[in-house]
Amino acid sequence: MSLHLLYRKRTLKRFGLFAFLSLTIILLLWLNMISGTGGVVVRDTLKLIGLEPSSGSFSMILFSIRLPRALAGLLVGMLLGLSGAAMQGVLRNPLASPFTLGISQAAGFGAAFAIIALSASDISTHPLWLKLNIALFAFGASIVCALLILWISHFVGMIPHTLILAGVGLGSLFHAGTMFLQYFTSDINAAATLFWTFGDLSKANAMTLGAMVLFLIPSLLYLWASHWKFDALAFGDENAFNKGVEVKRFRIGVILFSTLCTAIAVAFFGIIGFIGLIAPHAVRLVLGSAHGALIPLSALCGGALLLGADLAARMLLHPVTLPVGILTSFIGAPLLLYLLVSQGRRR
Repeated sequence: MSLHLLYRKRTLKRFGLFAFLSLTIILLLWLNMISGTGGVVVRDTLKLIGLEPSSGSFSMILFSIRLPRALAGLLVGMLLGLSGAAMQGVLRNPLASPFTLGISQAAGFGAAFAIIALSASDISTHPLWLKLNIALFAFGASIVCALLILWISHFVGMIPHTLILAGVGLGSLFHAGTMFLQYFTSDINAAATLFWTFGDLSKANAMTLGAMVLFLIPSLLYLWASHWKFDALAFGDENAFNKGVEVKRFRIGVILFSTLCTAIAVAFFGIIGFIGLIAPHAVRLVLGSAHGALIPLSALCGGALLLGADLAARMLLHPVTLPVGILTSFIGAPLLLYLLVSQGRRR
């Protein structure tokens, strides 16, 4: 087969996956718009497109609850999928993700500290101020975790593969810190921290959606523009250096960008595990490891996965709504075990 035909086949494959993910996202957005306490009401589609008059209550529910929640699922999934693809590429490890590197657990510790340690303070008694504190402390703890990983990498000299073990250790440390705080606090605060760690998209509003867009766009552009550096790194640090990549600086930049993407999502909506692990693998199974397509399509795949997971979480035990983080963990944990087993077999 000629190079021209190979290139054309690869381009068609990428376009096909892009079209499939885009249509899936549109379908899931539509289903999220017409589903609620009454289940999936297909007739509400007529109200959505203006062919049937809608009541004030329907419009309020649509624009205040359903639409922000659906957009939050899309944006959080895109941030986590993008972060996972970048971490796996820069660390050359298929197990790398915000969850396995301990960044999500660090955010959980930060949120628990804000809920428990600051709730008794007079300055934090206002609900809006407490929510802001939770987001800021979760965000800050995620950044601290990333800096610790970079410090270990730089001063201890660990290779990228073993950084996963450092992330697992840090994740366990932060999780232990969260349990320590819960043990010595009141039942109300302990329940609040536990619920926060479940992951919940119902807290979406215009401010949180805007903040995520501000983080997503520059991160996506930076990581996609650097796709050739990821491809060079796939053949080793020395090969990347020979091709003009400043490996250490690039690795630090990617980990920081990935952490920012994860931190802003987790800070507002709690711990939603394994999306950053699943999305890049799903895209890689179809297209391979060329990062020019892998990075943007992993973001789209993450958005589609979380939109679907949130819809399933609301419909599986209807009218009871499951926290979406529980469902993603049920899906992601078997995949993680599969990856661990498959890596062991290759050795």
